[in-house]
Amino acid sequence: MRQPDFFRDRRGNTAVMFGMFFFLLTAAMAGALDFSTVISRRAKAQDALDAATLAVAILRPSTVEQARTAATLRLNKELGDNPDKVAIDQFQYDTATRTYYVTAKGSYKTFLLGVVNIKEMPYEVLSKTIQAANGTLELSLVLDNTFSMSDKLDGTKTRLDVLKTAAKNLINTVMTDANKDYVKVAVVPYANYVNVGVANRGQTWVSVGADYTVPKTCKTNTTKTTCTPGTTYPCTTNVDGVIKPATCRKDQVCTTVTVAPYETCSGPTNYKWYGCVRHQVDTKTKMALMPDPLTAYTGALETSQQCPTAIQPLSNNKATVTASIDGLVHSIGGYQPRTYIPGGLIWGVNTLSPPAPFKEGLAYDVKNKEPKKVIVLMTDGANTMYTDSNGVAVSAEKGQVTDAKLVAPTYTVQDNVCKYAKGKNIEIFVIGLGVTDPTALSALKSCATDAQHYFDAQSANELIQAFNIIGGKLSVVRLMQ
Repeated sequence: MRQPDFFRDRRGNTAVMFGMFFFLLTAAMAGALDFSTVISRRAKAQDALDAATLAVAILRPSTVEQARTAATLRLNKELGDNPDKVAIDQFQYDTATRTYYVTAKGSYKTFLLGVVNIKEMPYEVLSKTIQAANGTLELSLVLDNTFSMSDKLDGTKTRLDVLKTAAKNLINTVMTDANKDYVKVAVVPYANYVNVGVANRGQTWVSVGADYTVPKTCKTNTTKTTCTPGTTYPCTTNVDGVIKPATCRKDQVCTTVTVAPYETCSGPTNYKWYGCVRHQVDTKTKMALMPDPLTAYTGALETSQQCPTAIQPLSNNKATVTASIDGLVHSIGGYQPRTYIPGGLIWGVNTLSPPAPFKEGLAYDVKNKEPKKVIVLMTDGANTMYTDSNGVAVSAEKGQVTDAKLVAPTYTVQDNVCKYAKGKNIEIFVIGLGVTDPTALSALKSCATDAQHYFDAQSANELIQAFNIIGGKLSVVRLMQ
């Protein structure tokens, strides 16, 4: 049977099929344009979220809520006009791994896909950022507490006051609630001696005799010396390299005459231990011994304190470490301490070393990763003391200069301690504040792990900046995803 003509006529199908094809082609082209745009928008959102989480990891807010607020502000700043209304969705912080997990969602309003009823294309981005010191950090701050630190810096605060600010900035950077279990800090104030703390009197690594009193003694005198006033004139004094104005006297005439007998008395005099320990000295080389001593340090019994405030052993308590920094002093009573840098370095290593004297440090890691052990040495000048055969620090200052021959062994010891620490793979940062003496400058640069670990500070701002840079280096923040 022959089919009706309308069943056999195919001429209209071409137009219909072409129309359908054109519609699909147009939709595909529109889709390609919109998909390309949404991929670009999503990439921008990813970069913005990564920047936000990295910034927060470096900022280290105290609470997760504060961190989320900071991340939101940074995200909005990175996105600019933000047409997709990208916003943080989930914000989590894992205290065990010290990792931020942050997601953000956005929705792109299509330009051409609306013709096929696709009005929006939602997307989500994820950023994972680890906030941590590089492994477990054990940091020893070996800080200059000598009399020269009493000098004004930039005509305002003393050098020691600026040092306190700088050191506490570093503490705020590396010691946070989030990494409390991973960071420990020790503070080692040094001058001519180091104070190991009177609470350690009974420890096996220190040998201290009993406090004692020299009774009052009197004697009878039959002569007396008197002097004329003489002439006063302005002069200078030198203590630990600090040149200060003074008043001197000349042309005095003194005479001794016989007088009726009279009595003078002295005492009683009390000798006690203030925590100061003598330097250990090798009997053969006459040089100071290295850290990790096999014999006990000798505690010095004195009539007044002749060493700075006590060492703060490694601690993960930020308040404790901060209080130790706040307690730094450049003098005590009539005690105007001079500089013996090797003593500070030796005790810096002692605070990090797991054997006695202090045992808070973990065992050394040959790669210095778990834990990472670091010394930050700060000084504002050259050595001004040497050690005699009994471990007593003696001033090498002669008038207004330091005797180079007397102090030469001190630099040898300093070099030996730095090599000893490096042999333990301890990372060493050195900050020199206004150091100009060529011998001192060379020794400090040599002590640092490398050239990038030495900081030459000439002002308060530069000293603070040096500590800030070191804090940043010791607080490794890395993007995981």
